[in-house]
Amino acid sequence: IHRLLERLPDVPPGEREAQAHGWLARTAADMDQAARSEILSAALGVIAQPGFADLFGPQALAEVPLAATVGGQVIAGVADRLLVTPECVTVVDFKTARRPPTSLENVPDHVRRQMAAYAAVLEQIYPGRTIRAALLYTQTPQLIELPQDELARHKAAFSTAQQSFDAMLLE
Repeated sequence: IHRLLERLPDVPPGEREAQAHGWLARTAADMDQAARSEILSAALGVIAQPGFADLFGPQALAEVPLAATVGGQVIAGVADRLLVTPECVTVVDFKTARRPPTSLENVPDHVRRQMAAYAAVLEQIYPGRTIRAALLYTQTPQLIELPQDELARHKAAFSTAQQSFDAMLLE
């Protein structure tokens, strides 16, 4: 699903399904057709959501490496989607949980820390801009934004040890 959400926005809408079928047949040949169809349906369903149009529009970036030193600590990770405007930077991480949380209160702490780390890095890279961080759960699909006070709480709790917030390790 992650790879399709990375690739499909650049494909004309009328060609997405056919291209995704071909890509899945080549890269996931070991999966049965039902599983590939479920993955395809989830990815196309996410991209089709009108509320996510900007995240999958031509201005958004996919699979963006992030790294900075924040408070003497090196933070590194890869953002699934990044949308940069002159006023605001929005970072979104995809989550493919079969039973996604229904609200921010149910999002695991390690995921909240991951997004706070991304926000802290982006504050270094884009000083003076508003930083928004959100999780896009592909199963439902729903976007859960982390409020600024939630991000601040987790940023304040960073350890001094170096950590990698690689999305693949957290899935």
